[in-house]
Amino acid sequence: MINIKRKITVDIERRKKKGVVVNDNAPIFIRLTFLSNRINFYSGFRINISDWDAEKKEVISGRTNSSGQTAEEINIKIDKYKSAIQSFFYECQIKNQIPTIEEVKDAYEKIKNDGVEVKKIKKLKVELIEVEPKEEISFYKVFDEFTSYNGKINNWTTDTYAKLKTLKTHLEAFNPELRFEDLTLEGLSNVLTFFSKTLKLRNTTTKKYVENIKWFLRYAVKKGYTEIKSFEDFQPKLKIAKKKLIFLTESEILQIKNFKIPESKLYLDRVRDVLLFLCYSGLRHSDAYKLKKSDIKDGRFDVTTLKTNDSLVIELNRTSQDIIDKYKDIPFQNDKALPVISNQNMNEYLKELGQLVEINESITETYFIGNERHDETKPKYELLSSHVGRRSFVCLCIAKGIGLQIIMKWTGHSDYKSMKPYIEVADSTKAIEMQKLNF
Repeated sequence: MINIKRKITVDIERRKKKGVVVNDNAPIFIRLTFLSNRINFYSGFRINISDWDAEKKEVISGRTNSSGQTAEEINIKIDKYKSAIQSFFYECQIKNQIPTIEEVKDAYEKIKNDGVEVKKIKKLKVELIEVEPKEEISFYKVFDEFTSYNGKINNWTTDTYAKLKTLKTHLEAFNPELRFEDLTLEGLSNVLTFFSKTLKLRNTTTKKYVENIKWFLRYAVKKGYTEIKSFEDFQPKLKIAKKKLIFLTESEILQIKNFKIPESKLYLDRVRDVLLFLCYSGLRHSDAYKLKKSDIKDGRFDVTTLKTNDSLVIELNRTSQDIIDKYKDIPFQNDKALPVISNQNMNEYLKELGQLVEINESITETYFIGNERHDETKPKYELLSSHVGRRSFVCLCIAKGIGLQIIMKWTGHSDYKSMKPYIEVADSTKAIEMQKLNF
């Protein structure tokens, strides 16, 4: 027996007049998809959109249409049509016959009119109304629109675009034909399970993806692409371990600064200079990347941060000034002040540099995938990234007793809450330093 893959759904036609959705007397259609064919059959019923349950795909109980037909009457009849269509296909499978589109249409006419032949239907002047299939709005096309729109108005960085693209890839792996109707509470739970069980994503990553999915769905509702709002009640409880703040101590910074890089690895010299500049200025990689020679005047530089659009004035100290001076006569593309490479390449080279310099402190990271706890211990050099420079700057400033208000003017942090992780690290550092007085 052959298997004819098919899908039968029910929905109403959402019509617009001058850009506004028309709410009254919308036709209810039975949509049949089989073997790449799609047919819309008029059920013979109409209902106001406000009386339609978009999740259950049926008329809301207790409602009546303009013809006096009750919800129960309409829903039962449509279910009967759907079951009869399934029976028709099952009979075709038993006969090992694949029906033509015309045969399917004829079968529906008989089903809708309780088996009366088409010729008799014409005599009774009962007419099958069939409309051209309306192009369905693609979930992923709307996702691309959402990404493009928000990227422009929020001035997204390349990294942010990449994160949304990765999320889209994961959703396509979950269901390449995903629809808004699939993302009910149960559907979102299935996505969550896919992220943890199949993709093995950490809960921290899954949490961010869920937030972005809900952000996208709010956009879709606002733009009128969907009426389903159940996602607002989706609040999964994910176990999240407190993230460790990875930074370089003063001794580790000096260890890197004074290390003699071998002739065979001189390409790491510029990577080291950029890292030290971040450690002594508090800049993010993205802002150091676009820093121009013309931005630097009178022992300081002005920068408008790429991530938050903060306008900052940061003074140079001896180390950061020496690094600027080292490259002031070397021409870089776009008048760049420093030889900053891409963030991805820099992160790879930093791990190599850290291993060479023997930044080997053991760091244990705890994370959860679903309900499973994982503990991984790695040498610190494996955890180095360009953002370590900015973290190290803040920790170093706090350890040196520089006031938080001044540090925040350099870094652009807007409140003390964002500084709390650094303060906690400084407190533990103080406790360790106090032990040096035990002599």
